[in-house]
Amino acid sequence: MAMTINTNVVSINAQRNLGLSGGSLSTSMQRLSSGLRVNSAKDDAAGLAIAERMSTQVRGFAVASRNANDGISLAQTAEGALGKVGDMLQRMRELAVQSGNATNSKSDREALNAELVQLRSEVDRVAKTTSFNGSKLLDGGFTGGVFQVGANAGDNITVGALADTRADKLGSSMFGASKVSIATPGNTSANVTITVQGVVNSATVTITGDADRTGEELLGSMVENINAKTADTGVVAFLTKTSSGYDIEYRSTADAAGTNAVATVLMTGAGAPAIAATTVNLAAASQAGIASMDIKTQVGAWESLQRIDNAIDKVNSARADLGAIQTRFEKSIENIDIMQENISAARGRITDADFAKETANLSRTQILQQAGTAMVAQANQLPQNVLKLLQ
Repeated sequence: MAMTINTNVVSINAQRNLGLSGGSLSTSMQRLSSGLRVNSAKDDAAGLAIAERMSTQVRGFAVASRNANDGISLAQTAEGALGKVGDMLQRMRELAVQSGNATNSKSDREALNAELVQLRSEVDRVAKTTSFNGSKLLDGGFTGGVFQVGANAGDNITVGALADTRADKLGSSMFGASKVSIATPGNTSANVTITVQGVVNSATVTITGDADRTGEELLGSMVENINAKTADTGVVAFLTKTSSGYDIEYRSTADAAGTNAVATVLMTGAGAPAIAATTVNLAAASQAGIASMDIKTQVGAWESLQRIDNAIDKVNSARADLGAIQTRFEKSIENIDIMQENISAARGRITDADFAKETANLSRTQILQQAGTAMVAQANQLPQNVLKLLQ
């Protein structure tokens, strides 16, 4: 090896190695202080790109989980309101059943109806005011609700619509209805045959003539015999006294199609013309909602029961749907949590620092730094040997 002073190759080599160990020491200290193996793109360009995509998913899942919890809160709000609506409908049904009893006077039914009107108004108010974060839930306006429950576009749960429980939209019903005004029969000695054709089944009864029976008793017997077959025919009759005689009002269950004549009542016999050979067609009548119902009469109570029963069915169905939606949101959250956990673990395997490895590397580079510094100092002393040649 030549003895020179302008180029100290040994010192340059020692400085280069000192620089390398210094860079490694700096990297280890950065990783140990941040806890990350990848602190910049130069550490692992491909790993950084993959980890950033995973970070996008993890953060998206965190927000999606909150979205799903908000969806549960919305469903709980709507379901709670529907629960109270159901309670009020049950009370309204109790009032209708009570009003349908013959022991009630006109003033009794008016008192019962007054409570029903107040309950009906409250049902309507609840439907129009129940809201979540400014959105009305039960007035028919909440339709096509899309809940983002995933980290990517299209990861959603869609609710087609929540039930419209306004009074004019709740409890629509269809039934057969007819009203016949008749005079009090004068001839009660002849037999009267009544044939009732309901939606599905029919029934025929014969009332034996009895001269000792009054006309009012005959009418009462007619209504009694028609109603005795209600379970078979679905037809019920109500007798109301008027200034000129009596009204017989018929009501019947209707078929799903709501055909024009859903039931018929045929009366034949040799009695008074007002009864003999009279056929009554019960035409389909559709009533929209509970808004206009009343229980001031027995007929009104019967109609109200039909509407209230349909309203209760609608509310129960809506509550079941909301319960199912809540369960779906809960399962979605569980799935989100699992995916977030697994993707976080995968990202951690790419970006997190291995402290055992890095502390070992730190110790190694610290020793190399100390040794390198010493060797640079020694190498810088080598040119001093040239002075001995000049002495």
